[in-house]
Amino acid sequence: MSTLNYSQCWEDTNLLKRALTISNHDIVLSITSGGDNTLALLLENPKKIFSIDINSAQNHVAELKLQSSKILSHEEYLELLGVTDSRKRMGYYTQVSELLSDDARLWFEGNTKFVEQGVIHSGKFEKYLNSFRKYVLPLVHSKRTISQFVNQSNLQNQISFYKKIWNTWRWRFFFSIATNSSLLRKLARQAGANRQKSKNESYLKRLERLIYRNHLKINPYINYALTGEYGYSLPDYLSKENYAKLQKYNTSKCEFRNEDLLSFLKSTSDNSLTKYNLSDAFEFLTTDDALEVWREIARTAENGAKVVYWCNQIEHTAPREIEQSVVPDIDLKKVLEDQDRLYFYRSFHIYTITK
Repeated sequence: MSTLNYSQCWEDTNLLKRALTISNHDIVLSITSGGDNTLALLLENPKKIFSIDINSAQNHVAELKLQSSKILSHEEYLELLGVTDSRKRMGYYTQVSELLSDDARLWFEGNTKFVEQGVIHSGKFEKYLNSFRKYVLPLVHSKRTISQFVNQSNLQNQISFYKKIWNTWRWRFFFSIATNSSLLRKLARQAGANRQKSKNESYLKRLERLIYRNHLKINPYINYALTGEYGYSLPDYLSKENYAKLQKYNTSKCEFRNEDLLSFLKSTSDNSLTKYNLSDAFEFLTTDDALEVWREIARTAENGAKVVYWCNQIEHTAPREIEQSVVPDIDLKKVLEDQDRLYFYRSFHIYTITK
């Protein structure tokens, strides 16, 4: 599998870090996706992190993001990834390529366009967002209006701007089309997503809740979706302060594996993992497979291990068959869901494994 589905992560790293509370004793399992959340967890200095993805392209991009920090300055790093404009990306990549695994290097040699255009813009999902921004959003609002919306001085002004100026019938109409589940499955999300039938909650309602609680000016996710840039706040691994930490990090502590979740867990020893970032993995599993994954989590986890994941269209909770082995943290879940800087997911789940 070589299609790059995500070149960024679209789960809030703040929720992930608050829920998992990584320490230097932790052995972490993290779904790679765009690599951003794996890098954010690395910055918390775990003892070891296994970053897995069934799609090797996801691991190659994450590997590039990690290894580039060993050679490039912060400014060069932002240029290479596409955060800032540059005509030097292939030159930077040539420097970095020597540090990549053979598989990653070979993949990038066949996908130099991703380097040239900036890796963070190259995923299937990001291309969909950018097509919406370039071709659909201008039918709704001018660049000036968009800039004003994401740069309001405070939350109250933002809410007022949304009510009076942004929330037009054109916005509601085109946004509803762009977030239609069938269209997202075909053009934006990876194969297998949302394959079960479910009652679709409007993404517009989720977005409105976000607008009413979160200041978009310092929200890199919404800034990118609407402007193609992160604005005043960068994702964790891209900030100058955190980049200095990433440069010093021992990359041997991070191991990328091209495996599906269940296969990885089955090959893992009993009581060996302490933290699990499962992204939205349960969206792609049958009921039977999900139960088997939970049983493997219970086997591979140390007592007190933490498990977190998101649900998009398909609501998933731990099966009854293992309920004696897991304890949901409902209070923290509610607190963090109210702080989420994204609207894509309907719910966030936190469990503690008990033995």
